[in-house]
Amino acid sequence: MTSTTSRRARHTVAPARAGSRTRSRWDRFGLPSLLLAPLLAVILGVVGYPIVRTVWLSFHEGEYLMTGAFNGVDNYTEIFGDPYFLAALLRTTIFAVVCVVTTLLISLAIALVLDAGSWAARIVTVVVLLPWAMPRVASGIIWKWMFNDQYGIANWLLVSLGFDSFKGYAWFNDGFASLVAITIAVVWHSVPFIAISMLAGLRATRGEVLEAARVDGAGFYQQLVRVRLPMMKPLLTILGVMSTIFAYQSFDHFLVMTTPPGGPSHSTEVLSLLTWLQAFTVLDQGVAAAMAVVTFLLLAGITAVYVKLSKEGT
Repeated sequence: MTSTTSRRARHTVAPARAGSRTRSRWDRFGLPSLLLAPLLAVILGVVGYPIVRTVWLSFHEGEYLMTGAFNGVDNYTEIFGDPYFLAALLRTTIFAVVCVVTTLLISLAIALVLDAGSWAARIVTVVVLLPWAMPRVASGIIWKWMFNDQYGIANWLLVSLGFDSFKGYAWFNDGFASLVAITIAVVWHSVPFIAISMLAGLRATRGEVLEAARVDGAGFYQQLVRVRLPMMKPLLTILGVMSTIFAYQSFDHFLVMTTPPGGPSHSTEVLSLLTWLQAFTVLDQGVAAAMAVVTFLLLAGITAVYVKLSKEGT
C-alpha cells in the first residue's frame, strides 16, 4: 500500500516539474521575444529595408531617379575603375584615422580633467557640452568663417603667435589645408560625446582595485595605463567604433566648408560626399548605391575588427 502511494506521488510530481520547466523557458525566451517583436519589426523596417533596397539598386541601372534594368556588377566595376572613387576611399580612410585618434586623445584628456573634480571641472563641463548642442551645418559655417583668409580668427591668431606666413592665407584654396580645417571642425564637434562617455568610464573604475594600486605605490600614470584604461577597454572599443563611423559618415562639414563641394579640384571629396554628388548631381543612383554598399561593408569590417580585438584582450 505504501509503495503504491509513493509511485503515485512520483507520477504526480513529474508532470508538475515538466510544467515548471516549460513555464521557465517561456518566461526566459518566449515572453521577452513576444514583447520585443514589435520593436524588432520597426527596426527591420527602418534599418533593414533601406539596406536591402540599396543593395538591390546597386545591381541595377538607376539614372534620373528611375530604376532601370539589372546590370549585374557593372556599377561596382565602374566605381573601382574610377580614380576619383579610389582617391576618395583612401582620403576618407586617412581622414577617419586622424579624426578618431585625435578625438580619443583629446576626449581622454578632457575626461581626466573633469574626473579630478576641481572647480575648473565645472567650467570645462559647460564648455565641452556647447559644441555638442550645435547643429553640424551651423558649426561648419562658423568654422568656415573662422578660417576665412581676410577676416578669419584662425589667421589672426596664427599671425599673433608669430607665424607671419598665415597673413591672408587662403585655407580653402588648397586641398590639404582644407582637410586640416575640416578635421579640426569635425573633431571639435565629436569630442563632447566621447569625452562625457569616457568620464563615465573613468568614474566607474573607482573602487577597491584603484585603491589597491595606490597602496602599492602606483602613480597617476601607472594607475591610468595599467588599471583604469584596461578596465575601460570595452567602452573604448565602442567609442572607437562610433568615432570611426562618425568620421566615415562626415558629410555636413565637407558640403558646407568647401566650394564647390569637394573642391578645389576634387581634393576634399570623401565617400559620403562623393556618393551624394553621384546620386543628386550626376543623378546616377545605381552607381551611388554601389558606393554606399562599399562604404557599409567597409564599416562592417572595421567594426568586426574592433570587436575581435576587444574579445582577444579580455
